[in-house]
Amino acid sequence: MRRNTASSVRAWNHVMGLTWLAIVVLCAPSISLVAQIGAPQQNARPMSSVWDGVYTAAQAERGKQVYVGHCVRCHGDDLANSRNPLSGDRFAEHWESRTLADLFRRIRDTMPAGQVAAVEDPQKLDAMAYVMQQNGFPEGRAELTPDTDALATIQITGEGVPIPVRTGTLVRTTGCLELRDDRGWQLTSATEPERTALDTASKTSRRQDSPQSDARTIVLLNPFPSPATHRGHRVAATGFLVRRADGDAVNVVSLEMLAPSCVP
Repeated sequence: MRRNTASSVRAWNHVMGLTWLAIVVLCAPSISLVAQIGAPQQNARPMSSVWDGVYTAAQAERGKQVYVGHCVRCHGDDLANSRNPLSGDRFAEHWESRTLADLFRRIRDTMPAGQVAAVEDPQKLDAMAYVMQQNGFPEGRAELTPDTDALATIQITGEGVPIPVRTGTLVRTTGCLELRDDRGWQLTSATEPERTALDTASKTSRRQDSPQSDARTIVLLNPFPSPATHRGHRVAATGFLVRRADGDAVNVVSLEMLAPSCVP
């Protein structure tokens, strides 16, 4: 009888352990949503940009051969063509504020279309170097490596005046969180919304400790969970831009508290 009781206890503990594990897994998405409003974590690796010379001329030359052999059939042989998504404004519109890790994953995992395994990863990296060269990014002394953690520290940015951000673009803006008259939320003294990406937004915030704000007000659409506890705090909002005649709005994906006060 004692042996049977011990076995029953062990079985019950096993079932309860699995039950708690299931609860934790099911609740994890909600926990992550709440955690997005809070103190930022430190980014261990410093960020650089494509203007710092992160590939070599030799690597781009190898990449040109890869492009000619495997990419021309979809993208054409003229990277300067305004309709080519791999160069010019179309490239900048899609990739600005993202990282080379994002670009490499897209090339590595989806190209060539229907023949992904036909080109090895090192060759795809060379092709990416060629695309960078054709977009005017400067050459450097060291080649790109397939280390996605290292590539994630290299941000794709424009030089000079950025392309205007359009409705539907994922953006980041910072400002003072305030309640509107209709019980909605808004950012006052907000910064101009800038392109971002979900996996680089937090890294970008570490590089812009004191973004320049102005008299702009940005309406926040559908913030969840309620940001009420951070009313009067300086926060960063990441979401999809909505250009409106009566003022811009952001359909919120995440909020991040930057400072417990709106005073600079």
